[in-house]
Amino acid sequence: MKKTVKKIIAVGVSSVMLLAMSVSAFAAGTIDANEQAVLDQLNAKKVPAEYITQAKNYFEKDDVSVSADEAKAIIDNIDEAAAIAKEAGIKSAADLSKADAATIEKIVAKVQAAAEVVDLSVSYDAKTGKATVKDNAGKVVATSDIGTKKTGADSMSAVAVVSFLGLAVAALAIVTRKHAKAKA
Repeated sequence: MKKTVKKIIAVGVSSVMLLAMSVSAFAAGTIDANEQAVLDQLNAKKVPAEYITQAKNYFEKDDVSVSADEAKAIIDNIDEAAAIAKEAGIKSAADLSKADAATIEKIVAKVQAAAEVVDLSVSYDAKTGKATVKDNAGKVVATSDIGTKKTGADSMSAVAVVSFLGLAVAALAIVTRKHAKAKA
């Protein structure tokens, strides 16, 4: 009887460990050399990482492809927007919010031109300072209003299953112990 209880506990503990270690994995699309060149240029111009990540996520979609000519056009617009910002003394998002309307308009125009190369549209709300990038279907693919998002793995379901299995193993041990005492 003790061997059976030990086997049941071993199986229960193994199951709990297996569930606790399982992590979902999602395959992402690939970034080709042209898309990587655009991402590298954004990085070189000190664009905040959260915006580069949004661009990367967009490029990783299976239906998104950037040709060498498109990449060059996008990079040229990035360079021109950066030159306008540099000329105006803009080094951060805070500086951009303090810039005059004409400078912001010039930068937004370059960003829009870069986005249009790959059939995206950019809208900018001067009151809130929020920029939104949408695809040709109207779906938001990037935004400057990122906020705080939950990241990382969600382990609540694993915790619930592990707790349930732990209770089941404890209950099984109690039942087995009572059954062994009843036989004795």
